[in-house]
Amino acid sequence: MADFVAPGWSLYITIVTLVSVAFCVWLTLVLARGRAPGQQVGTTGHRWDGDLEEYNNPLPRWWLWLFMITCLFAFAYLALYPGLGSFQGLLGWSQKGQYEREVARVDENAAPLFAKYLQQDIPAVAADPQARAMGERMYLTYCVQCHGSDAHGSRG
Repeated sequence: MADFVAPGWSLYITIVTLVSVAFCVWLTLVLARGRAPGQQVGTTGHRWDGDLEEYNNPLPRWWLWLFMITCLFAFAYLALYPGLGSFQGLLGWSQKGQYEREVARVDENAAPLFAKYLQQDIPAVAADPQARAMGERMYLTYCVQCHGSDAHGSRG
């Protein structure tokens, strides 16, 4: 996310993200306060059918801990990966870098398959049954969605 036009947007995203996660932590801490021993459970004031009331009980502890763990995970994730404006993260991961590594790996694996066809002329490649089978598989994988299974295309 380092392609922002102005540095203000990066700062804005960073502040909004950190304030949001910090608010979630604060909310968890506020809700973690239980009742004092012997204190009566109050109601929220909501009443249905004349006798059904909604009690104001604290959240279960396991729920609060799960929410706190989620907030801690969010801070760790934002520190390790790019998620705070122009900050690249401590691991230096990026979509572009991952894409380039995957393309290099595929090119490395596919280069021996295509090397022999690069040295031949087009009519010889077209006559080779193995090359035609590879081309058919590639067409069915990458091209058929737009061009159709019979290469006539699709409407629209």
